[in-house]
Amino acid sequence: MKKLLIVVVALVSIFGVESAKAWQNFNHGTAAYIAEMHLTPEAKKKCHYYLKHTLPYYASWMDAFRGSKVYREINRTHSGKSTANGKAYDFQQGKPAGGVMGHLVSALEELSDGKYKNLPDSVVRQRIINMAHYVPDMHCPVHIHFPETIYPSQKNMNMLNKGKEISYHGFWDGYLGRDKRSKNKTYEEIAAMIDVLSEEEIKAIQKGTLEEWSLDIIEMGHRSRKITPPGTDISKLTQEQKDEIFKLVSKATLLGGYRLAHILNTIFAE
Repeated sequence: MKKLLIVVVALVSIFGVESAKAWQNFNHGTAAYIAEMHLTPEAKKKCHYYLKHTLPYYASWMDAFRGSKVYREINRTHSGKSTANGKAYDFQQGKPAGGVMGHLVSALEELSDGKYKNLPDSVVRQRIINMAHYVPDMHCPVHIHFPETIYPSQKNMNMLNKGKEISYHGFWDGYLGRDKRSKNKTYEEIAAMIDVLSEEEIKAIQKGTLEEWSLDIIEMGHRSRKITPPGTDISKLTQEQKDEIFKLVSKATLLGGYRLAHILNTIFAE
């Protein structure tokens, strides 16, 4: 955690994010369940001690309470911006203290290296709840915002359903629960279906800095817009497009879950 924390602290003064609607409950529950399945026994014990419940139970807490005055600052942002060329996260924009990465930095500073032991249980609990939401959230393919010079119609980026305009963000946000492969399944069943990577593959996803993690998010953001350009009519999607969407959303869910587990395992390592 010290290595990760050093990198995070170095970036905190220049990292920023922007608000957006959040990954829907189904994706959050699936990602949090995957994270819980990859917790070490010690980390799982500590998380259950502080939460008095499971990670999936609190996975969408930030969405439910984002409008509450007392929680408005910590629930305000769920996404990020790219650089002007769209090739990396923009570490020059926004206010880190009010953004996803700002909260992650703060959580790591407060909890790492055994410092969580000196904090009230309520503080540790809230940090875990927040991370259970925004670590998967920041991996959502449509939670990265690109400049208008790259995607000119982004401000009002929408899709169609039999000619009727629908939300682009909303379509991608909830696709995991609508695809025929996952429809009517629980998030536990979806997790069992997509969580099939080897231990080596998972470790490769979990290693690296936050800046390196963000490159995955940028790549997924571009990919989502290539698969379904603004104006795409979802009633006319080909099977190939549906397969690509499901594959990308599954990847985003896995990355969020695996990396959440890595953070919690490192914090609560003895």
